[in-house]
Amino acid sequence: MSEKNESALSYYIPNRSRKKTILRIPESHSLYVCPSACGRRIALRAYENGEKNFLSFLYIAEEDAVSGQYESNIYEAIAELVTVLDPPPKAFTLYFSCVDNFLNTDEKALLEELEARFPGLRFIACHHDPIASDEKISPGMRLHHQMYEFLEYTGKKDSGINLIGSYAPFDPDGEFFRVMSECGVGKIRQLFECGTYAAYQEMADSRLNLVLTPMGELAAENMAERLGIPYYVNPATYEIDEIAGNYRNIAALLGRKCLDLQAEISETRRIIRMTRERVGPTPVIIDSSATMRPFALAKALLGYGFNVAAVFAGKSKIDDTAERQWLQDNFPQLMLIHTGDTRAFTGYGLDKECLAVGYDCAYLLQARCFVDIFNDEALYGFHGVRKLMQLMGKACEEKR
Repeated sequence: MSEKNESALSYYIPNRSRKKTILRIPESHSLYVCPSACGRRIALRAYENGEKNFLSFLYIAEEDAVSGQYESNIYEAIAELVTVLDPPPKAFTLYFSCVDNFLNTDEKALLEELEARFPGLRFIACHHDPIASDEKISPGMRLHHQMYEFLEYTGKKDSGINLIGSYAPFDPDGEFFRVMSECGVGKIRQLFECGTYAAYQEMADSRLNLVLTPMGELAAENMAERLGIPYYVNPATYEIDEIAGNYRNIAALLGRKCLDLQAEISETRRIIRMTRERVGPTPVIIDSSATMRPFALAKALLGYGFNVAAVFAGKSKIDDTAERQWLQDNFPQLMLIHTGDTRAFTGYGLDKECLAVGYDCAYLLQARCFVDIFNDEALYGFHGVRKLMQLMGKACEEKR
């Protein structure tokens, strides 16, 4: 697998205005404590998502930072919000921008003082912190972890499970819900689907956490320690054997025997064969914006007989090192292109008449065939493989 990343210049692909989910604890209010310029993007996103009533801004001026007055301003802002918000929130999330790293706020003392001044309200502090993006614990992982901090241990467990680390619901037509029902699972809970604070608290009663992306791992570890909920790391995969193995492992963790999956496997293989015939020898280019594990997807598609020509790789999101090594050993001609490299624009000789899986490589190559998926959202299990196949086949017939 030849790697193209010699250039020192970087290029950032324009945002395609994809709607971004804002994680929020239900019946809570968010207060962003930041300089005014830092809040603009967040405010615009809230307007676009119809969520402007759920957040407020406390802007830090230079004199506030120098004098330390901004901490007193936080107490005053909360007091005002408690008075004017209707209905009053049950909890507050305080978001600090990276300027707080230099102000060195004593967050523990701040939160203790807030809970003392406003009894009955809960407070947590989170960070929008680009300067910490190279740390082992990413800002996304830390934010997911903090979103579950209000969950309280009850000592009871029901038949529900939690899906952790995702931003999009599973397709209701997928086999996941049927398989879970056969395994005795009742409610399937996700943070962004909880309509009330009480429904959010029910997540503490679930018997298992399924971690769907790396951003959920720290949260799951904390919930295992604090709430006694075991977890299983279960990212999206497009390998049929891995999907079947994941279902068997989940069933075992639930104390059940997994139902027969042969019909699902047979139908998935049939759809793969049909799609391979429709796509034919068209070069397939895989992008890390489309999937959390681009090398694993490349390996799966090559195994199904598709002509995978290149992987456009941004920053790694999941460790699929084993699959990358497998590609290097078995398909040394496969190209690995870093999307941040300005020369990715040239495509290194790749034809526009290709099938681009993911927006970034489609944009750079001006590809005629484009599969619009992002971070495996909603693509889970056998249904996820079949849906991907249908999108690939459709893309080849509807060139753009």
